[in-house]
Amino acid sequence: MSKLRRVLLVVVCLAIPLAALAADFWVKKPYQSWSAEEARTLLEESPWATTLTLGGSKNIFAGPGPSPGGELEDDPKVTYTIQFRSAQPIRQAEVRSSQINAHYDKMSAGQRAAFDTNVTKFLSTSFPGRIIIAVTFQSNVQTYQSELRTYWMEQSLAKQSMKVFLNTVSDKLSLTSYSCRDDTFQFTFPRPKELAPDDKISLMFVHPRIERIGEQRILQVFSLKKMLVGGQPAL
Repeated sequence: MSKLRRVLLVVVCLAIPLAALAADFWVKKPYQSWSAEEARTLLEESPWATTLTLGGSKNIFAGPGPSPGGELEDDPKVTYTIQFRSAQPIRQAEVRSSQINAHYDKMSAGQRAAFDTNVTKFLSTSFPGRIIIAVTFQSNVQTYQSELRTYWMEQSLAKQSMKVFLNTVSDKLSLTSYSCRDDTFQFTFPRPKELAPDDKISLMFVHPRIERIGEQRILQVFSLKKMLVGGQPAL
């Protein structure tokens, strides 16, 4: 083996554990030390959150003048960011983002005390009998965003009860509460009675037809093994 190949092999071997360490920053250090990027990562792409992108058919109109469909967008997209909002790591990431955005380090002692009081109340809230999942929607087409907002604001528990489920290996949990505010809607489910660390948990809901992005069933699976905090799934 050449010297160059040996060096490259060592670099690759070192990179793998370093990447794993970086991915588990929520275990390695307290949330007060998370960077803005780390907090954002936990809220958007982590064991407790993920972002899905749905695409539509291409706009094939190539003639002069405005598109016959109105607003022109060659690659329309809708994204859904799913978060286990009742999970403590998500709530800690929300707090850390608020600290950074509010310039916590530059606050006076009195301002910090007031901020900390609110944080303590927020993080001490427990959800022993329920799981709360928040879903934020966004589109790169303004009219799509408006239609999405109208659709999800008009929904209710009765309308969504047969479309939305939280599934485990042994349970199919039905929706117990639904709400929507701004560009985020929220599902509430009963907490499963039994969960094994090796189990999977999945959220199912239906994206409505929005112009060129058709109706689609969303089924997102999460690994409980990756969601452990103190040896227990954090949900």
